[in-house]
Amino acid sequence: MDAEQQVRAYHALSKHAPNAYAPGPGHLDWATQPAPFRRYAGSRLLELWQRPLEETPAYDQPFAGPTDPPVPLSRASLAQLLYDSLALSAWKEAGGNRWALRVNPSSGNLHPTEAYLLLPPGAVEAHGLLAHYAPDAHALEVRAELPAPLGQQLAAALPAGGFLLGLASIPWREAWKYGERAYRYCQHDLGHALACVSIAAAIQGWQVRLLRGVAEARLDGLLGLDRDGFHEAEHSDCLLWIGPPAEEFSLPETLLRGLAALELSGAPNRLSRQYREWPELARVHGLCRAPVLPALGWQAPLGYSGNDNPGLPLRPILHRRRSAQAFDGCSGILAELLFAWLRRLLPAHSPVPFAVTGEKPQVDLLLFVHRVQGLEPGLYWLARGDGQPQPDGLRGDFTWQRVHAELPLYRLLEGDARGLAGFLSCGQDIASDGCVALAMLARFDQALAEGAWQYPQLYWECGQIGQLLYLEAEAAGLSGTGIGCFFDDQVHELLELADSRWQSLYHFTIGRAVWDERLSSAPAYPDLRVPPRSDV
Repeated sequence: MDAEQQVRAYHALSKHAPNAYAPGPGHLDWATQPAPFRRYAGSRLLELWQRPLEETPAYDQPFAGPTDPPVPLSRASLAQLLYDSLALSAWKEAGGNRWALRVNPSSGNLHPTEAYLLLPPGAVEAHGLLAHYAPDAHALEVRAELPAPLGQQLAAALPAGGFLLGLASIPWREAWKYGERAYRYCQHDLGHALACVSIAAAIQGWQVRLLRGVAEARLDGLLGLDRDGFHEAEHSDCLLWIGPPAEEFSLPETLLRGLAALELSGAPNRLSRQYREWPELARVHGLCRAPVLPALGWQAPLGYSGNDNPGLPLRPILHRRRSAQAFDGCSGILAELLFAWLRRLLPAHSPVPFAVTGEKPQVDLLLFVHRVQGLEPGLYWLARGDGQPQPDGLRGDFTWQRVHAELPLYRLLEGDARGLAGFLSCGQDIASDGCVALAMLARFDQALAEGAWQYPQLYWECGQIGQLLYLEAEAAGLSGTGIGCFFDDQVHELLELADSRWQSLYHFTIGRAVWDERLSSAPAYPDLRVPPRSDV
């Protein structure tokens, strides 16, 4: 089989059905639960001074593009970026157990996503650095100090005022619980992280763009993930430019070779006492690594500049976002609020975060409307990609009635869809007890025709959509939650999909949360110090 056929085989293998879930461990072996944080013993720890959490900017502002003027890159601004995107948001405790929550959400709170930074000389120290971000300490673990010639090459290759961020995944974190389906979860978790980083960067006037000129297979070497000592495999997923808006650029071969040959400090910790291989995870990962891709030309954002949430500060919402575990089953919303949420999900409206990869949108939304005053209960379709009704391949007896003058939102069927939403989401009541639930359907055949590397990027787009839904729900005083467990082909049967041109990749639901009062909460970093005035 060629790469595309093998990716299709993995996708079929990792589907859930009412009578046959995807291959998994069958039970949770708590003795082998992965440690929640990757750390590098023996590496130098570079503390990130954290300035006080600010109420600015206004909630709507960063989604239209980076604010102006950009903040200078410094230890303080880097600390703020990481604090607003990949840091801890709180500690929870119940029954003697304590665990951390993070700004970037994750399936099962397992957090496979890791971050590595390539910093030019003068960014935070006199010399350039390769560092790993440790969210439990809100600090950088220095894996290598770049020799002066290499640091100068890096500085010369990068536009002024920015740096490189690599995101990687540890599949075992998800496979421990979810087995062969874990690759899916790693990738939409990465999409959530991309959205978090993009929004946090835009607050500081920085853009985030995927570097397409480096083959993904080389990134492990650049980030130090191909060295001995890793008990559990960790793989790079993407390399990002973060900094003031700039023209697209490439990294010279001599720089890439020099970075891959760095002598590294620190030994990666062992996450589990035992490690189980899931062969299809490694296979699909190898198949989907992106090659060197042609330059697209980074475009300045032209997003909607309206103000849907006047007076609402963004940063507190980033940090108080939580995944709901249950909804009250009775609260509703007004249709205008739902329309505002959907407008936020259109790439033309919100270039942040959707402009990161430069790829055209591939994901549309099937909505299960339950409790929305001013909109009849039933099934709806948001045509995010091209705005056109009745895409090829969907059943022909839907009404396809447009229900909004500006949004490409179409009513398919009227009726109570609560039971249907719950059933399709593996029987989970949370999908039926909210105001609205969504299924994210991707143009599967169209994407894979461009290359197997497009498969994970479909999940990235779904994760970005999910992150905006989390924030929109929180801004409205509600809560959301991502749903990775759903019956894939039963969703397709509902739409009478006769082939694979559309595939459901991620579900989501929003409502009024019922919180477990047995849980107590504590600040994420009670001991963080305020930087001296000269470092602000």
